[in-house]
Amino acid sequence: MVRMMGKHAMVEMLRLEGVEYVFGNPGTTELPLIDALQDAPDIKYVLTLFEGVAAGMADGWARIKQKPAFMNFHISVGVSNSIAVMYNSWRGGTPMVITAGQSHSSLQLHEPTLYSNMVNVMREYTKWSGEIVSPQDIPSILRRAFKIASTPPTGPVFLSVAWDAFTGEAEMDLRPSINDYYGIRPDLGAIGKASSVLGHAERPIIIIGDRVAQSSGAPYYVSKIAEQLGAAVFATSYSEVHISNSHPHYMGTFDVSWLHSATQRRLNEADVILAIGTDILTSSIPIPEPALGDKVQVVHVDSSEWAIQRSFPAVVGLWSDIRSGLDDLTSALDAEMSGSQKLAARQRCKLVVKEQIRRRERIDNRLLKRWNNSPMSPERFAYELRNALPPGVLICDDSITNRSTLLDTLEFDVPGTLVGGRGGSLGFGMGATLGMKLAAPDRPVIGIIGDGTAMYTIQSLWTAANYNIPVVYVFCNNGSYKVLKENMARYLTGTERKSTYLGMDFYDTPIDFVKQANAYGLEGIRVEDPTRLGPALDQALATGRPYVLDVIIDDQFNEIDIQEAWGEWWARK
Repeated sequence: MVRMMGKHAMVEMLRLEGVEYVFGNPGTTELPLIDALQDAPDIKYVLTLFEGVAAGMADGWARIKQKPAFMNFHISVGVSNSIAVMYNSWRGGTPMVITAGQSHSSLQLHEPTLYSNMVNVMREYTKWSGEIVSPQDIPSILRRAFKIASTPPTGPVFLSVAWDAFTGEAEMDLRPSINDYYGIRPDLGAIGKASSVLGHAERPIIIIGDRVAQSSGAPYYVSKIAEQLGAAVFATSYSEVHISNSHPHYMGTFDVSWLHSATQRRLNEADVILAIGTDILTSSIPIPEPALGDKVQVVHVDSSEWAIQRSFPAVVGLWSDIRSGLDDLTSALDAEMSGSQKLAARQRCKLVVKEQIRRRERIDNRLLKRWNNSPMSPERFAYELRNALPPGVLICDDSITNRSTLLDTLEFDVPGTLVGGRGGSLGFGMGATLGMKLAAPDRPVIGIIGDGTAMYTIQSLWTAANYNIPVVYVFCNNGSYKVLKENMARYLTGTERKSTYLGMDFYDTPIDFVKQANAYGLEGIRVEDPTRLGPALDQALATGRPYVLDVIIDDQFNEIDIQEAWGEWWARK
């Protein structure tokens, strides 16, 4: 035990928890901590001009490092500013500890300027939210915060810290949290039942989600069990490398927000679905039929007990660390599948490979059909980008409507090389790209950012310039909120109404990202010719400075195709 002020105890606890950066934007109630950090050069304070930038940086850093990031924001309003981006971290399960200064405890009942009950507000978007009012509680509550954030299912934690907790003195127990106890294995009886159900499956399908990559080593076992079962693999989200996207069994992502009839039919062809680390089918728009029929059996492996049976019944649930659960399950299948079952699985593998060949042909045909589009098509953009990427590159994907095309084109074979948006809130990628680079300074880092989402946190360019964080931003500039236009087309399916797409484009005042970069002393290139994308990326990476590529992309889409696909729900009736 050692006696010290609360602000110094917090700095010591940050050291013990391995915190390298404090991402934030300060205010008066945070001054004691800022003062203490002045004497801690080993912990770097990274100033952002908007809290959403800091939230994105923390998300990107934590996902590359696979441990909690740390943020510090101003009381009430600063915290509120962070929520739009932090919402993605909450929905995706990024481990982080968010702190904010709070009014002196003796003043709170008098409701001083900027006071609010931040704990209640942040409880909605975190695993746990609490307030420290006594200096002696700083070590124990910080241990709790880092423990909760890093325990699967991982996620954000919020702490409000009263002024007098920072400025008071107390005897401090300065010891870090432990994080090596949660590799829990599933119930053995459940493993036996799951192995039996899967071994007898004749038409198995695997659905994976964001919690797979949060369990180190789990992507390998996803590939292994897919081959054991002869099952195609679909992702509800591919924000990280849950399985190599070049694996012959991986069939890509499907849109769970507007769940298409064709996807529902494909899923219901299965007799058994193995769900791994996913919320299965969280649709944003109602559909006229159940997503899964009552003849489909679900086996669900997850670190989140809340996700198992949350929306769909399961015949078996395996609540465990995902890697450990899949390790046990694949071992059981090896031991218990009969010779005829293994032979049937090998035959299914051949059918899956044929399905993959047809899928790749469709992707290639789309590219060829739109090869000469001007402005360049998303397919041509992704093709040229793939051929220009340097070895060892880390990609931040916040490309929104270009995401499915990028994931179909770029190769992500190594876990930890992709950090994508999750949760649906815009503004994540600008900051996340910077956070990834701070986490992996020796790797090239490229942010592929949609023009609409970029403008939510465009202040990131200032932080990139101020700290000389050498990332390359590749902006997908299609001059519109294309995702909303496509959704409007779906919404109007079956009607005669034609939308003017009110408030969904930037045509009258185009966004010029090169000029925005120039405003902060950064360089950039506008790219309209697809053959110039590769040389421009080489030039950007060679500078060793933050750099912008403003890539002009076609925003056109086939309204008829979209409406026909969505209208299949009613055409089947």
